[in-house]
Parts: sequence; C-alpha cells; structure tokens
Amino acid sequence: MMNQSIRNLSKSWLFLLVLGLLFGCGGSDRGENSGRKARTTKDKTAPAAAPAATLNEIHFFMETSASMNGYLKGGTEFKDVVSEVVTKANTIKPVTVYTISEQPQLYKGNPAKFVQDLATTPLASGRSSKLHTIFEQVAKKAGNNSIAILVTDAILSFPDQEIRRNPDINRTDASSVLKNNIYDEFVRMNRQGIGATVYAYRSAYNGTYYDYQNAKQTLNGETRPFYIWVIGKQELLNDFNERMQEMLTNQPAKTLSFGTGSALKKYDLFFSLNKKGDWRAKNGNITELKTKGGAPAEFAVGLDLNGLPAYAQTEDYIRKNLVVTAKDASVKLANVQKKEAVTNTSRLSEREQRLLNQSTHVLTFRVDNVFGDEANVAARLPVKFDNWPEQWSTMDDRTATGRQNKTFALQHLMNGVKEAYQSATNDFLQLTFKIEK
Repeated sequence: MMNQSIRNLSKSWLFLLVLGLLFGCGGSDRGENSGRKARTTKDKTAPAAAPAATLNEIHFFMETSASMNGYLKGGTEFKDVVSEVVTKANTIKPVTVYTISEQPQLYKGNPAKFVQDLATTPLASGRSSKLHTIFEQVAKKAGNNSIAILVTDAILSFPDQEIRRNPDINRTDASSVLKNNIYDEFVRMNRQGIGATVYAYRSAYNGTYYDYQNAKQTLNGETRPFYIWVIGKQELLNDFNERMQEMLTNQPAKTLSFGTGSALKKYDLFFSLNKKGDWRAKNGNITELKTKGGAPAEFAVGLDLNGLPAYAQTEDYIRKNLVVTAKDASVKLANVQKKEAVTNTSRLSEREQRLLNQSTHVLTFRVDNVFGDEANVAARLPVKFDNWPEQWSTMDDRTATGRQNKTFALQHLMNGVKEAYQSATNDFLQLTFKIEK
C-alpha cells in the first residue's frame, strides 16, 4: 500500500515536473517569439516614406485678349508651337482646355478640336486683360497634383479705362503697381509649394497690335515674342518639364524656372564612397582626420535636390556656383555627380547603398589642409536667374525699332516673379559641417 502511494506520488511529481518544464519552455519560446513578432510587426508598421506626388491632370489656358489675335492669322510659329504643346501634353495626361481674358472659359471640345480651331476659328477677341488676375485664375488649377499651362504675350497693362485717363500709366507705373501685383500672386504660389517655368518663343504676328498707350498699329509678319508658363507643385513641375522638352520639336528660345521652398540643409555623409585619406564619419562631420605626407583627403555627401528647379540641378550649375568657405581649412568642391553616374558602388554597405538610393546627387569635397585642430565648413548654392528677360524687354513699344523682338515691361513682370521666389538668403542650398583632426 505504501509502495503504491509512493509510486502514485512519484508519478504526480513527475507529471508536475514535466508540466512545469512544458510551461517553462512555452514561456521562453513565447518570449522569444513575442520578441521576433514584435520586431517583425514594428518593421511592417514603421512609417513609410511619403509617396511621390503623381500628376493627375493638365489644365491648358490660352489668353484671348485682343492683342493675341495677330498670332492666329496666317502661317505663324505660334500656331505650330501651341498645337504641339497641347497635343503632346495630352499624351502625358488628359488635357482640359480653357480660354481666358479675365475669367476662364471652358473650351467645348477636346485638344484635337482646339488645334483645329487655332487654324480656322477666331479665338482672341477679349478685352485688355490684367495679367496678375489671369495668373491668379490659372494658379487655382495648379493644386491637387495638377499642372496648369498658360499661353500669353505677357504684356503688363492697366485696364483700358485707366489708360484712357492717363496714356502713360503703363510706362510710369509698371515697375511699381504692376510688378507688385505680379509679386503678390506668385508669392502665394510659392507658399503653397507651387513653382513656375516659362518657355519663351518668337512668332510672326499679323494683325492689330496695341502699344502701351493702347494705340493700334497693323503689323504684317513682324516678329513678336510669346510665352508658355507651366505652373505646378515643384516635384511635378520638374518631371513634366523634362518629359515635355524631350518630346518637343519646337524648342523654346529661352527658359527660366522659379522654384519653391527655403534653402536645403539636409545631407548624408558617406563613410566610404569616394573616400580618400584617413578619417572617420561621426554625426555628419569629419573626425580623426590624419594627413599623411601632405596628401589631400576627400569625402562625399549625398543630397536630394528634387525640390530645386531643373537648371539648378545640373552638374554645370552646381560646379560654377557652389561657394565653399572655411576659415581654418583649405576645402573645395572636387566633383559633382548625378546618382546615376556613381559607379564605384560594389563595396558599399547596405546602409550606405540606402543613403545613395535616397539621393539625387553626390558632391565630393577635397581637404588640402586643416590649420588648427578643427574647422567649420560652409557650402552654399546661391539662387541665380538668367538675365535674358532684360534683353527681351522694352519700355517703349510704339515703334518697330522699340519693340523689335521685345515685350513691353517684361523685366518688371519677371522681377515680380523673381522676388516672390527668392529666399531670405537667396540660396538653394546651405550645408555646414565640421572637420576635426
């Protein structure tokens, strides 16, 4: 009986021991699996990078004030260019067409019908238009991932009644009132992250031309400028401009881009890419720099310049305009590469490859000497605009000589736009880092 009790007790202890081991192992496994699951869940639910904006639609506006009519008579470059732009833009995304002199009017037809009407139907019969009001209406269509295109002669003018009261008002007040009207409109666009690019063309003009005093002159084939403005969110604008200019057979004579946002300050310091010399990367700075035999050291940084206008992203612009200053060191820009041009990537770590993938450009700097124990380095890329609008501008268009290939008050229009997009320091890029021995 006792032996049976002992055997039963032993079985009970054995059962409890096994049960304890099972729960113990189960708890340990659950702890490890829980940890793995937590990490997996964390990885899956980590905030993803914001998706790139995708172009939804294109709104195409043609100014139809009476001064535009001369571009539409006879065989003109204007009709060739406008027809091509609206047709090829429609292959990128569906195009909705409007005419505009003050308020936009939806064109009742598709882009193909609009192209046909350019050749056969009088479209430009509106009154003298206020250009800043036109830009305001066009800009309303440039939100919600859309691109807005405006075709205009870009002539700044007061309303007809103001000109009748003071025939010289356009010339005397274009640099103040009209320019600042333009500034007000484009600074609103800038605050919304909307940029602008202007394509400048010239075309034969056949018809009635209105000078700055609203006096009529009949022109027969005289060459007149006209402009196509492309307006939209900066990242959409860059891509659209690139695609359009690849397709266009009628290339603009001049272009000018106005980008949004403040100076870019973020960069990633690579720790092996394009590296020369003996140094370490720490918190975006160069540390433990050791100079050997006077040989220069080199380091590279990655930048995402997608937010800059296309012209400011070119290697040539960066090479010519990047300003590098260092009071206690000799540092200069050694090379500029688009990400696609970087070839020495086979030995990059996974982390460094990730940094490269999120960059559009790689800038390599050379350090020839550091005079003390450390040096602060600054690199800035100033905003610079081409001055061709000044050459295309006139303040007296009453004679053929005065208006030859020029637009009345264009420089004041462009100055208003330029001022709207200039940052406080007028820089596209501001980088600061430290070099320590």
